Amino acid sequence: MSSLITFQDAVMRLHTFWAGQGCVLWNPYNIQVGAGTMNPATFLRVLGPEPWKVGYVEPSVRPDDGRYGDNPNRMQLHHQYQVILKPDPGNPQEIYLQSLEALGINRREHDIRFVEDNWESPALGAWGLGWEVWLDGQEITQFTYFQQAGGQTLNPVSVELTYGIDRIVLALQGVDSVWDIQWTEGLTYGEIFHRQEWEHCKYYFEIADVEALTEVYNTYEREALNALALDPPLVLPAHDYVLKCSHLFNVLDTRGAIGVVERAEYFRRMQRLAAKVAAAYVAQRREMGYPWLPEGWQVDAETDTLTIPAPEPPKVRRGTYPGKPAPFLLEIGTEELPSADLDAALKQLEELVPAMLSGARLDYESITIGGTPRRLVVYVEGLAPAQRSEEFVRRGPPARVAFDGEGNPTRAALGFARSLGVDVADLERREVNGGEYVVAVVKEEGRSAPEVLSERLPELIASLRFEKSMRWNWSGVAFSRPIRWLVALFGKGVVPFEYAGVHAGRTTRGTRPLGSPEIELAEASAYFDALSGQGILVDPAARRAEIEAQIGALAAEVGGAVKDDPGLLDEVTNLVEQPTALRGRFGLDDAEAAEFLRLPAPVLTTVMRKHQRYFAVVDGQGNLLPYFIAVRNGDAEHLEKVIHGNEHVIRARFADARFFYNEDIKRPLSEYLPDLKGLIFQEKLGSYYEKALRLEWLTERLGGLLGLKDEELEMATRAARLAKADLTTKMVVEMTSLQGIMGREYALLSGEPQVVADAIAEHYRPRFTGDDLPQTWPGVVVALADRLDSLVGLFAVGMEPTGSADPYGLRRAALGIVQILLGREIDLDLREAIEWTAQGYAREMGRELVSEGARAAVLGFIAGRLRVVLRESYRHDVVEAVLAEQGHNPYRAARHAEQLTRWVAREDWQTILDAYARCARITRSQKEQYDLRPDLFREEVERKLYAAYTQAAGALGPDPDVDTFLSAFEPLVSPITAFFAPADEGGVLVMHEDEALRQNRLALLQHIVALAKGVADFSQLEGF
Repeated sequence: MSSLITFQDAVMRLHTFWAGQGCVLWNPYNIQVGAGTMNPATFLRVLGPEPWKVGYVEPSVRPDDGRYGDNPNRMQLHHQYQVILKPDPGNPQEIYLQSLEALGINRREHDIRFVEDNWESPALGAWGLGWEVWLDGQEITQFTYFQQAGGQTLNPVSVELTYGIDRIVLALQGVDSVWDIQWTEGLTYGEIFHRQEWEHCKYYFEIADVEALTEVYNTYEREALNALALDPPLVLPAHDYVLKCSHLFNVLDTRGAIGVVERAEYFRRMQRLAAKVAAAYVAQRREMGYPWLPEGWQVDAETDTLTIPAPEPPKVRRGTYPGKPAPFLLEIGTEELPSADLDAALKQLEELVPAMLSGARLDYESITIGGTPRRLVVYVEGLAPAQRSEEFVRRGPPARVAFDGEGNPTRAALGFARSLGVDVADLERREVNGGEYVVAVVKEEGRSAPEVLSERLPELIASLRFEKSMRWNWSGVAFSRPIRWLVALFGKGVVPFEYAGVHAGRTTRGTRPLGSPEIELAEASAYFDALSGQGILVDPAARRAEIEAQIGALAAEVGGAVKDDPGLLDEVTNLVEQPTALRGRFGLDDAEAAEFLRLPAPVLTTVMRKHQRYFAVVDGQGNLLPYFIAVRNGDAEHLEKVIHGNEHVIRARFADARFFYNEDIKRPLSEYLPDLKGLIFQEKLGSYYEKALRLEWLTERLGGLLGLKDEELEMATRAARLAKADLTTKMVVEMTSLQGIMGREYALLSGEPQVVADAIAEHYRPRFTGDDLPQTWPGVVVALADRLDSLVGLFAVGMEPTGSADPYGLRRAALGIVQILLGREIDLDLREAIEWTAQGYAREMGRELVSEGARAAVLGFIAGRLRVVLRESYRHDVVEAVLAEQGHNPYRAARHAEQLTRWVAREDWQTILDAYARCARITRSQKEQYDLRPDLFREEVERKLYAAYTQAAGALGPDPDVDTFLSAFEPLVSPITAFFAPADEGGVLVMHEDEALRQNRLALLQHIVALAKGVADFSQLEGF
């Protein structure tokens, strides 16, 4: 009999393994689903308090993954093995790794990695945190702790394991294509499924009727609602229709019929349905009395809150504490932390630990903070065995109240002394803030360090904050990922405490490739040697340096260098504990490698970096070489297997990209424009085709405002027309981060001018803070037009951001406008730009879409982003002063802020500001603007001030900046001071009883104040 593990063998081995773990063996569902999650054995059974363990195969249909059977491991129909463990068993990762061993996968011979993946299913209102599990670079399992399903918070939390059986068996059999997998002896995967794969791809990509399927979707949605409206609701039939809606959405999406904005609306519709189904199911189980609830589990009848008994704490050898300063160790052992969360935790600990020890009055010599994906480490050298003793003076009642006329203590004194545990005879009289009070000098003896730390350490861990946190067990505590062990040692003694149901001890754990062996520490000082023995580098800086050295050496061996990518280096550093770099080659031979290298370099580097966390290798001219470098978590044993697996993965990835590219270049870029008609931008604003036409029209108007030359304007309008054409190409549908980049490549292949191609790529920039700005003027104009069109249109139909929600990226769009105008030093009045944008919508729709309120809201919204940017460099009052007059022109606002900052730093600034302020304060309550008549001046100071005013007004010009204004205003300071001087010093009374005289003097001051109009509102400045 052959030793080959067939597909059927793999399924049966998983069945046997999970049945041994107490799982129900379920059946695939009889409706097309995109994942095993949708099967009611998962989606419904994770709801409510009842425990549930299940395992089953689920044929999963994802139309947009289809490749007509031409890709070695991408198919529209693939097979999952789904497992639900409810509640968390306490060690699900270890159980999962044991299941891989049951399949014949030796963790010592492979690189098995848990890589962050924050899973969500908007259609099901479900989300969770966890990982993709990689086997030698290939994703083989989705591992998730469900937090919500159907919009309901889950308690208890369920662990979901979704195996990609096709990919696992591919690796087990060592074949290069899923179609060559032996399903059973004598019959391959391809022989069974290849024809149906091709037919379904043909249908999904080319034949499916968008209009008809949209109507079917609406019908299914109505049927789901009808089933839920019954009394009692029919939960499972309704759920079936939710699944049918989900599948039809995937088909429509594959046909390119759903735009970015419309996608959100579809998700909302499906989520509402899923939430209704979930609520009906939970109500049904509640009405049944939760029949599967174990003994001891309690559900509150009013709140439906579940209480699970806590397990017995483990027995821990306490050990002895030192009597002198000694090392202290805290290790927070976790399941694999996301890279960003590891960075965040280390940064917080660097601030929190010194503050904790200082606040606890515990002296120490030094603190070391370190960490890996599986552990956060605090090591304190020379920690004092006890707190410092301190004396505190506590103030009591006034002395006259504390003692009677004969000097005897009253009840007030006795009560005060008793509250502090001191003898009344020890109270003292002291003067405090001008009064005599009774005080007590209280000495607080220092407690032992272990006693204090037992209280403070849970607070320390609880204070760590992450962008996303999760619950996992009965404790209800949330953290980035589950905490599985805690080590707290002071010298040789364990510092006892509990957090998240985990009790501190002296046992750490080794690396995953070695089976995470438990390592008992005799004392804190033994920690680093123990981990070094496992090959673990706790110090992130040392780990980073080691990786950098290894990858540099491997690249040099083939005459290349690693493409500079500090962000990727940081991420990879946080993905491993024991780094071992490896170099692979893409392409089975030189011919295939050369074929891959003919693909645009951004495609290859995006696949390597984003999908695989590989480092690209380049030659001296920056050209890609046919190599990649990955970093394994483990030692160098069996490295050839790991390299082979990674080479297979990257070949499949590049084959996928080649398929997209070859399909896309069969047509010139301009021929993709009509396809945009089926890609909805927003339901009320039309398709991306209509957006492209608006961009073309608006670009011509904005180009005029910015003074583009005729040739530049021609190139810009052509780029605007083609800017979104690549959105319907297969490459961009698959890898949206390449939008614009592929547009540039396809434009050049289509014979478009270089400047047009560059502008297509540039119009998406900047994509984030610090990103490159558009460098060509056509790129600048199209970038501004695109963002303005989105902002104005979406605000007009009520889609502006609310709270922290910004589903359409409008904050990013507004910030992009600000960054472009500031970075390229463009003087643009956004009021005009917004008006042209609004006219573009009116022209297209034949009616006024954008109200005055929407126009003002967009302007204010962009000014809000500008405010954030300027406050990073300038005082808040300076920013508010310039925004009040120049919020519509970001570049001028920034320039004015820079100039005003220099002025307010001058020693005589307050004198200048006071002069302006005196004019402004006395006139701002006047509701009328008075006429200025020089013939009514009586006093010489009036005439001198008027003469200074006319000279200043003449010096300003039509559009003054801050420097121009204040330079012109400065000579006014002296005559203004003289004008406001007392009468006996030659000044005048502004608010004179003679109405004509009073109004004329106010008119003069109003004219002086008006000189600052359009420059800055100086009343916003400190000291005004």
